[in-house]
Amino acid sequence: MKSRQQLEKRFEALEKQIKASTADVAIDESPEARRVRVAALLEDWPGFLTYYFPSWASSEFAAFHLRGGNAILTSKKKKMFFAWMIARDMAKTTFWQMFAIYLTCRSLYNLHHSYRNVVWWSKTFDQASEMLRAIRLQFEYNQRLLNDFGTFKTVSIWADDKFVTSQGISFRALGKGQSPRGTKEDEKRPDLIIGDDFDDDEEVLNDIRLEKSYQWIMGALWPTMDVSAHALFVVLNNKIGERSLMARLYEQADYKETINLLDANGNPTWKRHSKEDCQYMISKMGTLLAEREYFNNPITEGKVFRKDWVRYKALPALNEYLALVAYLDPSFKNKKNSDHKSWVLIGLHRGELHVVKAFCDRASVDEMIEWGYVLDHLVRSGGGVCELWMEEVFLQDLLYKDFNAVAQAKGKPLPLNGDKRQKPDKDARIASLSGYFERGNWYFNEAEKDNHHMVNLIYQFTSFQPGHTGIKKDGPDACEGAVFKLMEKVVTNVPATVGKRNKYKNMY
Repeated sequence: MKSRQQLEKRFEALEKQIKASTADVAIDESPEARRVRVAALLEDWPGFLTYYFPSWASSEFAAFHLRGGNAILTSKKKKMFFAWMIARDMAKTTFWQMFAIYLTCRSLYNLHHSYRNVVWWSKTFDQASEMLRAIRLQFEYNQRLLNDFGTFKTVSIWADDKFVTSQGISFRALGKGQSPRGTKEDEKRPDLIIGDDFDDDEEVLNDIRLEKSYQWIMGALWPTMDVSAHALFVVLNNKIGERSLMARLYEQADYKETINLLDANGNPTWKRHSKEDCQYMISKMGTLLAEREYFNNPITEGKVFRKDWVRYKALPALNEYLALVAYLDPSFKNKKNSDHKSWVLIGLHRGELHVVKAFCDRASVDEMIEWGYVLDHLVRSGGGVCELWMEEVFLQDLLYKDFNAVAQAKGKPLPLNGDKRQKPDKDARIASLSGYFERGNWYFNEAEKDNHHMVNLIYQFTSFQPGHTGIKKDGPDACEGAVFKLMEKVVTNVPATVGKRNKYKNMY
């Protein structure tokens, strides 16, 4: 196929480039002089990369390259979880291809911070194999490496997806989700695992797929490392979604750094780029894409609710609200495992809707019921009056069994009402709330801004897309139920006015 032909041509060009750029080896150098020179380079990683990879390391290393490399070489930990949340075109892949070779070459001299069994994983197996192939070509055709370390190529295991050098250094490619079992080499577990460009635009919109991939990374790939041995686990990706794999892995890292195309003053983070070139690329991409690809700031524009419509404010006392409603969306039937559920407290105050408190997360049924007690206590202690609601279809399964069981244990029942409304389409009901947001009538409690439940609720609103089943909607659905009950309560409580009937000249 054409794509395969293009790939082959690219690697043929790389092979020629490697040979040409490293051909000037000193053949008359004495063994002792070579030993001293190589030993010095192995203790100077920027010098090592510059000398052995002149075509790859053609630009001066950026400050973040130096910080990252030095952090690894000076770490006193047995293991390190290393994360670069890094913008596009900052040489993350090329840098780590070079650095992986450097770290494995250190093992030939039994130096500290050296590794021998490398796993390179990416979004797909083919993508990981391509990255590994470039490393293999360096071991095969780099004249400077061959002159100083000897022949690497073997006749047995030497392919794009896996190769083992004559010195026993192994490299293996893995695609996300592929079984990492069997990655031992001579009974040695992987000690350098590098994840590169593993997030997917479609996957970040689907919580179920994201969770499955995360479980693979931390439940299958991570444990392939020996518990008690030295090892390095590296993840490299820009942040393409608030719930992306990179966003989650970044929080786990021992060493982490966010690297944007431009710094806080609007200057290039890497001197390789000019400010004018950066601005040109940004202007052509537009704000949304540039923020995601170059600034690790994914702006997820849903089809209905915009991020700039999200407003916060300090809220009045609970006894000042015209009406308060706490509405529960339990999402699924009664299960003891943790499913997504949401219980929101919304108040009506001087023509504004205020989300006072929200619970929006995975939870067991018992945890969900406890949320109701928290909201009920919050309102009562604040001198307010609140109605608690939940869909009647769920009450049949939950209320009489689970709510009553908790009520007996606490010695106090919740005054929960069953919503018998025949609800129209869920997406249409949620979308109907957008007018409140757009007109500035909807506010979230500023005091709860950093509460992860409130963060989850806002994320569900701004990610909401009608017809999309991969994005959770239990939070917005609960909000719609609360607003409906608020408006119903206000309308039914307005007293009727009686006055004189106007007379018109044609009346009899």
